[in-house]
Amino acid sequence: MFSRSQTSAMPSTASAAAAVLPMRVKTSDASLAGLSAEDFTYSGRPAAMALAFISPHVDFEQTAARLKAMAGSTPLIAASTAGELCSNAAGLYRPTGDRWSSLTVQIFPPDLLDGVSTHRVALHKGEGPRAARVEKIAADLARVAPPFQIEADRVFALTLVDGVSGAEDVLMEAVYRSGRFPCLFIGGSAGGKFDFKETALFDGGQTLHGQAVIVFVRMAPGRRYGVFKTQNFAKTGKSFTILDADPDSRLVRGALTANGVDVDPFVEVLAAHFNARAADVPARLAGHTFGVEIDGEIFVRSVSGIDVEKGSVSFYADVNPGDELLLLKANDFAAQTRTDYEAFLRGKPEPLGLILNDCILRRLNNGANLSALDNLWRAPAAGFSTFGELFGINVNETLSAIAFFEDQSGYRDDFLDGFALHYARYVNYFTTCALKQARILNRFRSAIISRMAQQLDFVKEIETALEKTAEMHEAMERVRSAIFASAKADYTDDGKSGQLSEQFQSLADSMSGLRNVLRVIDSIAGQTNLLALNATIEAARAGEAGRGFSVVASEVKKLATDTKSTLAQTQGSIAGMEQSLSRLGGIIDGTRERFEAEEKRYRGTIEQVESLFSQSGLIDRTLAGLSQLVSTQRIAANEIQQEITKLRRIE
Repeated sequence: MFSRSQTSAMPSTASAAAAVLPMRVKTSDASLAGLSAEDFTYSGRPAAMALAFISPHVDFEQTAARLKAMAGSTPLIAASTAGELCSNAAGLYRPTGDRWSSLTVQIFPPDLLDGVSTHRVALHKGEGPRAARVEKIAADLARVAPPFQIEADRVFALTLVDGVSGAEDVLMEAVYRSGRFPCLFIGGSAGGKFDFKETALFDGGQTLHGQAVIVFVRMAPGRRYGVFKTQNFAKTGKSFTILDADPDSRLVRGALTANGVDVDPFVEVLAAHFNARAADVPARLAGHTFGVEIDGEIFVRSVSGIDVEKGSVSFYADVNPGDELLLLKANDFAAQTRTDYEAFLRGKPEPLGLILNDCILRRLNNGANLSALDNLWRAPAAGFSTFGELFGINVNETLSAIAFFEDQSGYRDDFLDGFALHYARYVNYFTTCALKQARILNRFRSAIISRMAQQLDFVKEIETALEKTAEMHEAMERVRSAIFASAKADYTDDGKSGQLSEQFQSLADSMSGLRNVLRVIDSIAGQTNLLALNATIEAARAGEAGRGFSVVASEVKKLATDTKSTLAQTQGSIAGMEQSLSRLGGIIDGTRERFEAEEKRYRGTIEQVESLFSQSGLIDRTLAGLSQLVSTQRIAANEIQQEITKLRRIE
């Protein structure tokens, strides 16, 4: 929510423009020693505005209330600090140390400002996502109504933000979303102790936490303001495209690698740039910082921490996915500030006073050179060491200042003269961040679509491989059937083989009988021969009247009888043998036919086996190709998953 806590409008008179009243800068401590109500008036007239910069080691709420009681009707704005700045003290940078109880009050004369309108704005931290918070703040800002017209050359918005809210750019995005305040928003984030637990603001009515205070300040007639920004860094020529970042936590996890394709942890990308180990990155970044560039103007993004193990880098300002983060190198702090200030004052009269919003890192990183800025300003100047600065958008390690001048003839301020262009740049900054993120998202989406299109080709190739696999399956089925048929035929042939064995045994028995018969015939033949011989001898002796012939004849007859009988036996044996051979021949013929059939079957089996061997080569090649396709598919799937992961990290 918001409220307009106080509004002050001073009368405009010609005499007011003629008399130049001094700006007052007062220093004190928690006791408010050296301060009184008179300090807030000019010849009885209340001061136009007072700013109080208060140490975080004093009771802020009590101190602010006491100052407000002194200030009376003067609008009082207060902020806790990380240190105070004051041009009329012992040095511009007031000493701090571990504890300090100082405060600085800057009091603006009534002839300098013509109107002051103060508003507090809730930052809605922790109330939903960033976009929702922007909408809520923009809705609150729609009810902010300064009592005067906002003209950029006469009105600026002094903006103080809770320094540990991390909401500076959320606020500014909402400001530009509202489109109601065409002036420069400039200021800083309240400072505090380095435990970063709490900061405080005072809007003239109450102490605030988790909010911002916007003070619309209008210059009096005859007075002008100018704005000054300086930071002591220069480009190195190296930049990093941030892809994985969370602007709410101000954490950068990943950036594009040098090949412009892969996303690696930011620390590893930095290590690759420095050609060093990740553990050495913090040391290599000494004397360096980062920044974003808006149409040639650099806005610093300072590092708040480096997590080497996780590869992430945290910042004191928002870094968005799609940001081109420039690597910057520090140059001489004092010399750069002086050079920039002299350039700013060129063509202008001497300033009447300045409000200084100076980053605490400038104090911490340039301790030895702080005194070089003591006599720089040539006018009453006061301010504080901030936890961040505003100059249209959030910025770090920068001094942003508002300087006040008399409106002399020929007064020019390059920034304000071209403010419409600068305002458009600040508005476009947030739009550009979104567009860069969308562009990167589209880039990776296109890459995913391309890879998925390639995947379709892989699918077709896999389908072809699967068709070949089906053909191989059919061939193997044919082989399997042939083998099963051969095996079945073998079972039937087992019986035939037994019969054949029995017939061969019968043939052997017949042949044995034949051999016995032949032995008898052989014996008979021998006896016949012997008898024939004897008969011949006896016949020779007896002549025609040989009596022995009859005996021989009788024996021959008997022999013939025996021979006949034996021959009959032989014929029987031979007949049996012939029958056996006949049966054996039939069996052999059947067996031959079966062997021929078996030969055909086995020839078919062999052909199928040969086909299988032929197909096995195809199988090997097909499966190898399929394996390669699957491997390619897996790699492509992993790449797609990586691209999707990138998208999720960016969105």
